Amino acid sequence: MTDALLKPGFSQPVGDAQQAFRVLLKVMSEPGVIRSLQQAQGIDHLAPAGMTALLALCDQTTPVWLAPVFNTAAIRTNLNFHAGAPLASDAQQADFVLSVPGELPPLEQLKAGEPEYPDRSCTLVVQLEQLGNAPVGDALVELELSGPGISGRRRLCVSDMGADLLSYLTERPHPFPLGLDLILVSGERVTAIPRTTDVEVI
Repeated sequence: MTDALLKPGFSQPVGDAQQAFRVLLKVMSEPGVIRSLQQAQGIDHLAPAGMTALLALCDQTTPVWLAPVFNTAAIRTNLNFHAGAPLASDAQQADFVLSVPGELPPLEQLKAGEPEYPDRSCTLVVQLEQLGNAPVGDALVELELSGPGISGRRRLCVSDMGADLLSYLTERPHPFPLGLDLILVSGERVTAIPRTTDVEVI
């Protein structure tokens, strides 16, 4: 049964993992920049960019919480086999949360780090229907980003992120350097909004 659920991970484990990690570093250091991320194939409802991000970032020490839409036998099996990542039954204990906007756990309950160890925080990987730097279609939210890694301001257009996530990004309830980092994926596209980024809805 398990063998039947297994899908290929990285075809070249070292090279693909390094390439994917470089892409993720790029989008984290330049918020709102969109890049292709497709070294691993999608599984069930999980897009290639989302699966690739998890395989590049997760290992045996990083518990992952899966939203119901992603909590399938195939996704659980492949995350465990290819990354060794343990599954967290409680989102409060997770280092990574994989979700869609409508199934996010309460964000204020996730790990935001500690003053001495701000890196001990949760990273959100949220899959969206659409992701771009220019509006396409009618149902997009336009965000204006500013802060480190952005010269001036950068526009990001996304499909509905949900009120809770949007409120978190614009209000930033955790005092810096605490907070949650956000990776957004859609199909084979990825971008990031780290905790250092100021976000406005335009």
